[in-house]
Amino acid sequence: MIFHKNNLYRALIYIACIFVFNMCAKKLKPVEDEITTFENALILISMDGFRWDYIQFANTPHLDEFIRGGVQSEGIIPPFPSKTFPSHISLVTGKHPEEHGILSNKMYDPVFDEYYYIGQNSKPVLEEKWYEAEPIWVTAEKQNKRAMTMFWPASEAEIMGIRPTEYFIYDESISNSERVSQILKWMDYPERKRGNFFSLYFSDIDSKGHKYGPNSKEVYRAVEKMDSIIGELVDGLKDRKVYNNINIIITTDHGMASTSEDSVIFLDDYIDLEDIEVVDWGPASAILPKVDIKSVYSKLIDAHPKLDVFMKGGLPKNLHYNNHRRIQPIIAIAHEHWSITDRKTYNSNPGRYNGGNHGYYSNYDSMRGIFLARGPGFKSGFKGPSFNSIHLYELMCYLLKIQPTDNSGFLDSTRIYLTAE
Repeated sequence: MIFHKNNLYRALIYIACIFVFNMCAKKLKPVEDEITTFENALILISMDGFRWDYIQFANTPHLDEFIRGGVQSEGIIPPFPSKTFPSHISLVTGKHPEEHGILSNKMYDPVFDEYYYIGQNSKPVLEEKWYEAEPIWVTAEKQNKRAMTMFWPASEAEIMGIRPTEYFIYDESISNSERVSQILKWMDYPERKRGNFFSLYFSDIDSKGHKYGPNSKEVYRAVEKMDSIIGELVDGLKDRKVYNNINIIITTDHGMASTSEDSVIFLDDYIDLEDIEVVDWGPASAILPKVDIKSVYSKLIDAHPKLDVFMKGGLPKNLHYNNHRRIQPIIAIAHEHWSITDRKTYNSNPGRYNGGNHGYYSNYDSMRGIFLARGPGFKSGFKGPSFNSIHLYELMCYLLKIQPTDNSGFLDSTRIYLTAE
């Protein structure tokens, strides 16, 4: 029998392939059985309106355990104004509101001749044109990381042509437990689909703070319910054996100050409301005059001892709130605990002012929020000083091992919380 060399080579190759296949088959496991390492992964959690000191007055066993194994600051300082959307966007971009373009929860753009407003089913929230800075999930996606957001203000919008790999449009009807379940579902993805950056957002504590005030039993009960939600997340991560392998940050957008129906400033006591449009009511009210700006300013500047009034460009530099077209010509800022309204609105429901609010100067202790973190990137059992929320973007980029884009934060401001490099 005559063998050609080619036939001999084919036979040898065939035998070798069978050998290698059998060896590999003994070692390979199905993808779903592989242990997830979650290297350089991060879960960012916001509990809206969670003031820095609430945890001292509520029963929070899960958060207490979290802190013992991680780090806690004396508070996180929001940007001005200390409102939900400006603060959340600053936190994930490392930029002040005048830099990222979201100046308030409601604002008017004179170039677009349109209003931006928040809330469920808000069309402007989804429009890319309003956002002028790069959030962490875009930074991650641009560097071949996967971002998966279970709510975060503006995370459902296309920004710079990019959305998270997976995201949800805000729907307040989705329960807190369902939100946690979605995060855990993402944890179960095979490695080829697994995310690197995850976000969670909860609004319960803020809602109770507005209605009942920051020192109420209703707020403390809301804190305790959120503690249980964190317990659900932690238990799920422990079941998957990834709790100690993933970095987790729990923070917020602002704190909460108590308000009273006896501490109210009525703008219509000092000026004809027909002469102005109040684009955004609140502790920091944005006023667009319909008549001469200086005449409106002159009537308001010394109107009330608990009211500071500025013309655009004249606000204190440390507020970083002078240089954007969406800043209105006049900004009226109430002192802590005071409200700005008109008599018609007040008379229709005076009780609404007996509760809590935010949006005040950020240097008030009442505006500080929580910062808690744990994971392989953080120290254990460490408590440090408060810091400005714009520094979190650099910190998150460091944990994700991605290059930050241009921003106003500094990693050195949070480095004290990190494990030794």
